[in-house]
Amino acid sequence: MVRKLLTATEILNSELVADLAFRAVTRHSSEIRENLLMSKNEQTFSGLLASELNSLPTLRLGDSTDDLAGIVLLEYKGKDYVHETPAGHKYSRNSHDLVIVNPSSEIEVIIENKFWYHFDGCKGFKTPKPEKGIEKQLLGDIYKIRQTLDDDNSEKKGFILLNVVTPFNPEEIPSSYLNDHKRVWERTKMNRLTYRKEGLDGVMSVLEMLNSEFNSISVSSTGTQAHEGFIDFICAEVRLNG
Repeated sequence: MVRKLLTATEILNSELVADLAFRAVTRHSSEIRENLLMSKNEQTFSGLLASELNSLPTLRLGDSTDDLAGIVLLEYKGKDYVHETPAGHKYSRNSHDLVIVNPSSEIEVIIENKFWYHFDGCKGFKTPKPEKGIEKQLLGDIYKIRQTLDDDNSEKKGFILLNVVTPFNPEEIPSSYLNDHKRVWERTKMNRLTYRKEGLDGVMSVLEMLNSEFNSISVSSTGTQAHEGFIDFICAEVRLNG
């Protein structure tokens, strides 16, 4: 007998995840949002998203008396794996930023959270290019998700959520990143709209290059207020049978 999927597993898609990530951050004051952008902490954003998932009635999460409810968990163990490296086989423990599990502790939904600055999408002054780590991390998360959800039930779902951020005062970001910001800031002639667009376009170009790995890609964005930082939330649903 095939077990029925959780309500959340059936309902969630890339558009809804991106929208929930948007709500999770924008419901807070501008001061809190700025601190969130400055911290650039994946665990904090995962916690905010988990709260948002739990508060959406249509997902029916958190009710232990309901077999179709499911539970949201952070930093949950997935399926470990062995992969090839230049030095040979390497054993890796697999965990996921945010999961939704059924009462049998089976993972049905995975959401991996990643953070990049806008300048990471268009690094450099003369020949801007996306940071190489964006593609590397995407491929790593795709692999991890497929390892854990590798079974006969293709209706389980895995998402990668990229939070692309620029604080209101990027001059206060860690000094190791500051030169990259300044190069892009100069190249875009200190125009916030151009700076944001080039960064977002660069990140999106990496996702589009890997388009065959995804079922869908959705974007939800905050405004570009003169007195606030901004975020673009990009959610991609991983094609599990890729």
